[in-house]
Parts: sequence; structure tokens; C-alpha cells
Amino acid sequence: MRTPFISQDPQNQFFSTLHSVFRDISLADAIGWNTPRFAFNIAILLVVMMVLATLVVFYLHRFVKKRIQDKEQSANLFLENKERCKLTDAEFEYLSSWLRHQNVPEPHVIFQSLQLFEKCLDSEVREILQSRSAEKELQAKGETISEIRRKMGFHHLPLEHPLVSTRNISMGQIGSVFGKNSNRPLIRKVMVVDNGPFVFRIQYDVEKEDVVRIAPGQAVRFAFARQNDGLYGVQVEVARAENAGTIDIYHTLDMKRNQLRQYVRIETGLTLKFRLVKTTDPLKSEVKLGELIAVKLSDISGGGLSFLCEKSLRLGDIVSLNFDLPGASCAGITGKIVHLSLREMKTGTLFKNHVQFVNIEPRKREKIITYVFEKERQISQWR
Repeated sequence: MRTPFISQDPQNQFFSTLHSVFRDISLADAIGWNTPRFAFNIAILLVVMMVLATLVVFYLHRFVKKRIQDKEQSANLFLENKERCKLTDAEFEYLSSWLRHQNVPEPHVIFQSLQLFEKCLDSEVREILQSRSAEKELQAKGETISEIRRKMGFHHLPLEHPLVSTRNISMGQIGSVFGKNSNRPLIRKVMVVDNGPFVFRIQYDVEKEDVVRIAPGQAVRFAFARQNDGLYGVQVEVARAENAGTIDIYHTLDMKRNQLRQYVRIETGLTLKFRLVKTTDPLKSEVKLGELIAVKLSDISGGGLSFLCEKSLRLGDIVSLNFDLPGASCAGITGKIVHLSLREMKTGTLFKNHVQFVNIEPRKREKIITYVFEKERQISQWR
């Protein structure tokens, strides 16, 4: 009899033995694929995956549909605001072009947010100045910009509304001019005598002030106090300076402000419920009259509060406020929207609404002031 060949290689011996053990055993049987229980588990898994896939498709469809609806609604509101402000087609087209400077998911917000309007305008003006357009072209664009601002109601701000840009400074505003890194005034008293889209002009009395040499391109600080608002200090660049006592200054959005508060304000996350009770145009408002909306407070003081909301209110809107303080309820407080800004959140863009209390009852104001001081005392203990 012929003796079978046996490999001397240990690795070959191992695989030869393994093959002899499993050659008569089905791989499916070895891992249990042919059992009824395994088939049942596979069926359950397939059903779960189909349900999850259906839910994903459903929510994606809802998300896309909502985005399309929001976009269409914003486009409609954008056109409605054009009609409300009586913008010409040319003015409207020019305003629309400013939006390319900012990431604006809802274009109509530019009619409601001074902050967004000024950011877009400032970028547009910088682009115009860098293009070194002819004087006549600059004048024409400046007149168009001024007319758009006037029609949109941004040419004059109420005193309770903080300035966003030097373009918001009123004619007749008194201030002082300092060196870039000096607390000694170069000119003690100046007055804003003109404020256009590209520069604002200040004037001083050359007979009462020491003669100082200020050259184009020089950086200076313009400081002024705004009644019932705050103290402002802005670093600006000189565009032109004349010996006759006038200086033209380029605009800036970098406004340093120390608010003159009558009441201490403190951050809080209390729940607020509000209703819109009065607005200039109820049919075009994103918030329906009488609709109860629950939000979170951002901060509060004896004079007012602010809150974030997905829907946009308008400057001058009157709201009814309801919130609970520890041990005290504050219901039916009337407030007026005096400032509106945007906040970029992870979930999207929210509107921060600043509210000033209107004819609030003294006892309710005292409850708020007591809460604010107690909260501030607690915070101070942990510092």
C-alpha cells in the first residue's frame, strides 16, 4: 500500500486538518443561518430599517417643503415691503443687490432690522469707494441711497433705539475729537452738520479752538453723548480736513457704547408668554394679533426686557407680556418693541426683540427690580 504524503509544513497541516473537519458541515448550518429564529430576526431587522428609511424620507420632505414655503413667504414679504415703502423698481433692484454682501436667508428682514440694513449698506459703500467712481456717479448713488433710507424709515432713529452706525448720528449732535491713543481732546467741541451715505461732516469754531493739524487718512476718536441713550466713542478715519473748520469722516459700524441705564439689567432664562396687541399692518405681520407665543427671556430690568423669537416683530409693535418671577406673577404688562437685532443660533437665525415697558404698574416694577437685585446678589456671591 502506498503511504500518503504528509506535509512537513505545520501551516499546511493546520489548514488540511481544518478542511477535513468542516468539509461535511454546511457553513449556513454552522452559523445558524438556516434556523427559523435567524430568518425571523432578519425579517424584523428589515422592517425596522424600512420604517426608519420612511421616517427619514418623510422628515426630509417636510424640511425641504418648509424651506421652500419659508423662501416663498420671504419673497412675498420682500415685495410687499417694497410696495409699503413705495420704492421704485430701480431702488428696489439696487436694495436687493445689497443682500449679496451678507448671508441673508430671509431677505425681507432688511426692512425690519436696522442692523442688517446698515451692514449691507456699509459693505456696498466700501465697494463703491474702492471702485473709485467719478464724482458725478458717487453723487447719484448717494442720492439713491439716501432716498431708500428715507422711504424705509431709517433716516431718523428714536432716542430709545441705540445707534448701529455713524450714519445714524443726527444733525446737530455735539461731540469731541480725540487722538487715536490719547485722552486729551484735539477739538473740544464739534457739531455734526451733515451726514451722507459716504461721509459725515463735523464743524468747529476755529476762533475758540486751538488750531490742530488733521490730515486725510488720520485715525481719530469721535466721542459724544446721546440723550436718554448712552455715551459713544468711535474710532474713525478722516476723509478730508479743511482749514475753515470742517472735517469729513468716513463711516463705521464699530460703535463703542456705554449705556445710561436707569435700571440694572440682568440675564435670565425665565419663560415669557406674549401676545401682539397692536401693529401698523396686521395683515402683513408674521405674528398674528392675539396669538399666544411662549419664548425665553434673554434679560430683564425695571425698564424693559428682551427675548428671542423665531418670528419677527416690528419696531413700534405693542405686546402684552406675561411671566412669573419667584414668588410673584407679572401678567398683563404692556411693552413696546424699541429695538430689533438678529442672532445666529445652531438651529437658525432668531430675532432678538428689545421691549420697553409702557405704563407699568409701580408694584409690578418693584417686583421686577427686587428680583433683579436678588439675582445680582446671588451671582456676586459666586464671583
